[in-house]
Amino acid sequence: MNQKKKVLIVNDPLQYGGSDIVAVRLQQGLNTKEFDCTYCLRYEEPGPMEPEIAATGVRILHQPDDQLSYRRSYRYYKALFAKEQFNIVHCHLPFYSGIVLAAAKRAGIPKRVAHAHFSQPLEYAHSPISRLVANLYRWVMRHVVSATATDIIGCSRAAGEYLAGKRGFAKKGVVLNNGIDSEKYRLSDAKRAAVRRALGVEDQIVLGHIGQMYYVKNHGYLLEVFATFHRAHKNSTLLLVSDGPDREALEQRALDLGVRDSVQFLGFRTDIPELLMAMDCFVFPSIHEGFPLTLIEAQAAQLPCVVSDTITPAVKLTEALQFASIEAQPEEWVKKIETALRIDRHTISRDRVVEDFDIARVCKKLEQIYLRKSEK
Repeated sequence: MNQKKKVLIVNDPLQYGGSDIVAVRLQQGLNTKEFDCTYCLRYEEPGPMEPEIAATGVRILHQPDDQLSYRRSYRYYKALFAKEQFNIVHCHLPFYSGIVLAAAKRAGIPKRVAHAHFSQPLEYAHSPISRLVANLYRWVMRHVVSATATDIIGCSRAAGEYLAGKRGFAKKGVVLNNGIDSEKYRLSDAKRAAVRRALGVEDQIVLGHIGQMYYVKNHGYLLEVFATFHRAHKNSTLLLVSDGPDREALEQRALDLGVRDSVQFLGFRTDIPELLMAMDCFVFPSIHEGFPLTLIEAQAAQLPCVVSDTITPAVKLTEALQFASIEAQPEEWVKKIETALRIDRHTISRDRVVEDFDIARVCKKLEQIYLRKSEK
């Protein structure tokens, strides 16, 4: 009988957000007869999703707060790999992957996976010197990642190339779609009615958004779009799902725009499929994305979407998704939302979502990546 492959999954504290949910779904979808997974999470304080994951019995390690510099991180992982034998290291952090996988390579771990979830910086440097330093850092770390990883996974080609460069991704890269349990998102009129009743929006036009509240998600512009829409449609509500550092400022912005009473800040939620069913249109004006998990989920729920044209066109999985420019006036988004609201959700096909993004199929592909032989 073959011994299980020991997998170390490296990530930040587990939030109820896109890339963390992707990492967890991939781990939970692996064949437990073949793979034994352990998490190593940076920082000592647990993230909000960790208790739920720990309850499944998976082992979770924490990298101490005083071991987070790149030099100390390398030493930490070098010591961990000397103490415990892992067959696979799968790192979901961006350029930090290079440090983890360098230690893994030094330890002789045969399968070293860097996983790219983003196609542009999460934070922008504002001064010329800061931009120069950031660009130099990324250039160096792309080479480190390319040299130390045996496999580079991207949620899209753009994300993979951002992490490892075009040459690095061409040599070692593969696109692995963000997977979901597609059956959970199938539209149910009964569930939709129950959630709308619980939220007190039974007679409302419900616009919605799911995403952590920081600048990349462009919530400020979303509130302007909603305020414009609300002036013409007083019986409308905006649901904002998730949380983040910008929440307080966004609540104030909603107040300044005169729509605070019509915006529900729902925080982190675990009933995402039901919330998507409750919405009438999903509005997603991000500044940039990799391949957003939430847009896969929204389309699996047969929900019309209006999204930023900065996002890869490959995210269009149904005819009910429209692109719009974040450089446009909010009125342009309102027109597209009004068009979306005329669509009968029950006529929207889920075929592409099920075929390409069902988690069972995605995890099978990941297992193949884990098990195939790699160049040293």
